[in-house]
Amino acid sequence: DGFVTTKRTADGGIDGRPYSGLPGARDLSNMVIEVKGGKNVTIADVRGLHGVLKRDEAAMAGLIVMGDPGPRKRANFAREMASTGDSDVLGRKYARMQMLTVPEILDGRRFDTPSVVGRGDQSPVIPRSGRKRERTNQDDMFPDRP
Repeated sequence: DGFVTTKRTADGGIDGRPYSGLPGARDLSNMVIEVKGGKNVTIADVRGLHGVLKRDEAAMAGLIVMGDPGPRKRANFAREMASTGDSDVLGRKYARMQMLTVPEILDGRRFDTPSVVGRGDQSPVIPRSGRKRERTNQDDMFPDRP
């Protein structure tokens, strides 16, 4: 869930924005996602994402890298990411900055984030707008969809 940037823009490194509805909040919160495809991901990239997190006043930030940066860089990245603290949602803490590698994603790991409704469960609920949804060709592919 969220919006993915598919074209090159001067967006400060943002490649995606998943949104969450937090309990009691009037507005949606978001997580900025940055994808780094090169082998030479550095602490400067992590600090840059930290700056984007602050500048955009995002709830969280996620960094996706192609491969494992190695134990030394991973430890340095983790230390920098930990300096941003945690977000508390209904008594559950979520690291504000997180990193995943492409192999981890392919193995099924995901960023630890609140669900769309902020309950921390794995079954997101999309708020309804009250408008009647138009039928699409995907309705035939997914007949159980409301």
